Amino acid sequence: MSKKGIRRTKWVLALACAIALLNSCIFKDEKDHKIHRTVLVYMCAENGLTYTANTNVYSMNTSIGNGMDNYNLLVYMDCRGMAPALLHVHNFKIDTIAKYPERDSADPEVMRSVIDEVLQNWKAEHYGLVLWSHGTGWLPADKLHFVAPKMGYVPRRRAFAMEDNPGQKPAYSCMELDELTEAIPDDVFDFILFDACYMGNVEVAFALRNKADQIVSSACEIVSYGFPYHIVTRDLLNNNMLKTCNEFFDYYNGMSGWWKTAGISLVNTAGLDSLARCFRKIINEYGDKVPDMNVKRIQCFDRFDNHTSYDLENFVEAICENNDYMNEFRLQLEACVPYKVSTPTLFPGDADQIAINSYCGMSVFIPRPEYEASGLNEAYRQTEWSDYTDYR
Repeated sequence: MSKKGIRRTKWVLALACAIALLNSCIFKDEKDHKIHRTVLVYMCAENGLTYTANTNVYSMNTSIGNGMDNYNLLVYMDCRGMAPALLHVHNFKIDTIAKYPERDSADPEVMRSVIDEVLQNWKAEHYGLVLWSHGTGWLPADKLHFVAPKMGYVPRRRAFAMEDNPGQKPAYSCMELDELTEAIPDDVFDFILFDACYMGNVEVAFALRNKADQIVSSACEIVSYGFPYHIVTRDLLNNNMLKTCNEFFDYYNGMSGWWKTAGISLVNTAGLDSLARCFRKIINEYGDKVPDMNVKRIQCFDRFDNHTSYDLENFVEAICENNDYMNEFRLQLEACVPYKVSTPTLFPGDADQIAINSYCGMSVFIPRPEYEASGLNEAYRQTEWSDYTDYR
């Protein structure tokens, strides 16, 4: 072979090696930057929670820090005095990656559009969802005037989310439970965490059982600061829901006075169908006892004038006379709720403080004969939990 041929052969081999090396670098780069989990925090805060929203985002930013390049933390934020925006919180920075025209973030179509945008543009192997706003569980907004006629702020709360609409009628908008269910796609999220009051009821968990593997929520009120994101943000990104619950409880249990208020639970949604079947069996046998039962003996979690949130296990204990049924129910409940805890008192020192003697991790509504005229019982019959379990 001539020297020229040898040089050409060497050049071809060198080029081939370079291409191979380049391809291996590209593959490694893609592998190294593959996103393990994207967490979306949906903040509907164009209401009295605007200041808290800003504080929480700042806490997330200080918590996430560096070294989390395989994770995305996105915050959809709609507050008073600012256009709705999608933020990327990372490496001690908060980047605005999208701005939107004025819109109603309590509209389920808006929520779904944000979720779809994140799933399309911020792909990951896994996803988590934090729902951040006001909340009242399954309760429909048009019945809140009956639930709490003396508490003027309550009608400005609803199943999930609230947005002020000053100068309009009604003066606020909200999202009902069936709308929330429609807004969240099935089988996408590892977890849904509710940073909102009263979302820890069996009616909400059952409606969302196909939306996430786990649900973190509170059966009672959450004080206005919400989750301590300066502590739990990395746990959220790592899908460590048990630690998130622990950190939430330890944070508030370590407080004093009125702030020593916390109830939290972790629900495994895979067990909710079995729990519902067990509950239905008990209701079919003993449901006729419900209208005449003394609800004052059942642990209550809300501070409404007409109570709507009672401890699920405590309620079943009050009506079930069959030990085998009761033991089966407890086993199913334990499988569904591996973690639940509350402080001994909610809002200690307040005139309407609540002593907590039972906290199974989920609340349930108890239909009362005196609620019938208001339409509240009929509204409850429209929930999926009521329909599935024959609990009416």
